[in-house]
Amino acid sequence: MKVLNAEHISMIFGGLIAVNDVTIYANRGELLGLIGPNGAGKTTIFNMLTGVYVPTHGKISFENARNNQLTINKVKPYKVARFGVSRTFQNIRLFKELTVLENMLVSMHKNIGYSIFGAIFRTNGFLKTEQEFYESAIKILEATGLDTKKDELASNLPYGEQRKLEIARAIATGAEIVFLDEPAAGMNPAETAELAVLIKRLKEDYKLTVVLIEHDMRFVMNLCERIYVLDFGVLIAEGTPHEIKNDPKVIKAYLGEELQ
Repeated sequence: MKVLNAEHISMIFGGLIAVNDVTIYANRGELLGLIGPNGAGKTTIFNMLTGVYVPTHGKISFENARNNQLTINKVKPYKVARFGVSRTFQNIRLFKELTVLENMLVSMHKNIGYSIFGAIFRTNGFLKTEQEFYESAIKILEATGLDTKKDELASNLPYGEQRKLEIARAIATGAEIVFLDEPAAGMNPAETAELAVLIKRLKEDYKLTVVLIEHDMRFVMNLCERIYVLDFGVLIAEGTPHEIKNDPKVIKAYLGEELQ
């Protein structure tokens, strides 16, 4: 079942065609890769899929686990997030002066069910919700190995752990589909291998659909089930990792040589 369907989407900035007539989809529970050279339009597509940009042309729709459908047409990013879509960013965007746990709790605000009255007077409903949020946040932090750092300021975490916290925070929103923008950027080989295992496990544990952009080709090839390739804003290939790494157009446009 498709949870994401983007049909013939284009993004034009003045006279620049950043994305040109691209059609992509993601199946429920799939781990999907989006690759291409710098400037190929990958992050522009992420921005369209999450409501940051309004496509110049085309249609984007989501379907959640309750079979509710959302078509993005000038829909604000916060409404897209409420539907079950979250993302990370190429440049880390944590609340660095908040603790690890506070970062997690902030991401859950869209799920708050109590009123201002309940918060002021600390009603039973307020206390129950806050406890549920705390337990959920700790569970996700345990899954990412960050539970022992819950009281640390986010700014004090090593770079690799800040990347993990971004992913944990995206999951804490209650998302069904998560977009990861270069999650392995700046990581050493050992951290990258650990991250691949973590993403696979989180996808299974939280029944996620994951779409990621990444420049580390071996990371993508070993992790993703299906891959789209962009070049100058145009989709040039789609298929399994084996098909992609042996596609002459991909080798010429991006990989440079066949991966071993």
